[in-house]
Amino acid sequence: MNFGIARRLVRRLTALFALCALSTAFAQSGKQQHARLSLISNHTAIVPGQSDWIGLRFDLDPGWHIYWINPGDSGEPPKITWQLPGGMQAGDLQFPVPQRIPDHSLMDYGYQGSVVLLSKLTTTSAPASKQAEISADVRYLVCREVCVPGKDHLSLTLPMAGGGRSAADSVQIKAAEGHMPRPLPAGVRVSATSNSEGFTVIVTGKSRELGLISDFIPADEQVIENTVQPAISPEKDEFVIKLKKSEQLDRPISQLRGLLLAGDRAYNVSIPVRSNQSNTQHRKKS
Repeated sequence: MNFGIARRLVRRLTALFALCALSTAFAQSGKQQHARLSLISNHTAIVPGQSDWIGLRFDLDPGWHIYWINPGDSGEPPKITWQLPGGMQAGDLQFPVPQRIPDHSLMDYGYQGSVVLLSKLTTTSAPASKQAEISADVRYLVCREVCVPGKDHLSLTLPMAGGGRSAADSVQIKAAEGHMPRPLPAGVRVSATSNSEGFTVIVTGKSRELGLISDFIPADEQVIENTVQPAISPEKDEFVIKLKKSEQLDRPISQLRGLLLAGDRAYNVSIPVRSNQSNTQHRKKS
């Protein structure tokens, strides 16, 4: 096992042990470390029969970070358990586009400073009370050199009403929504081939929405070598992206999932992968 793989294994085991020790650590002390969490709302009231965003905000100490859905070479993304009145449901957490965060010889995907994760809150029927008590238990890892486990119980009370004004935090909600990945623009197509060393992704088609492609961030762990920056070549009517396979990838994959960063936007992609055992990148020229 080489040094890079050994270091990743140590970091992952450290994160796992930290999560296992979470309950004991916080039974002894309720002090929050390096992160302050809060629930924020898009509107001042809950409207029965409608859906609206609710935000989970992290404010992190300088130099500390939390993780995206694929944490990269170490860490775990935040987990949330909701406690809601009857007739209300919360969707899965939605994560904005992450940053690359170098950590010595490792590369993490996550967030520094302040970040808002979103969940779609749907009210299918009016609760018995005139107020909705929205609560959540959050578990997370916050890291800088070492990882510190955290947990918090959050709550937010909103009135039930026929309508509501934009809340004070709606600007943060809208900013977070604007940083969410989106589908590829119409007319843009992606394909991928695989060989023993890596993947070659071809992006074709024209769209005014699609700017210069700057990065690809994998959505699945242990598929791409995170510390190796994608090699991106703009060619006539297409982009060619070369990705190095992770040394831990020991199986063929049929879909390459991730974020395609272009301009100031990011696009969700799930790219069918065609095997190319000859190592010759054969593609049709336009």
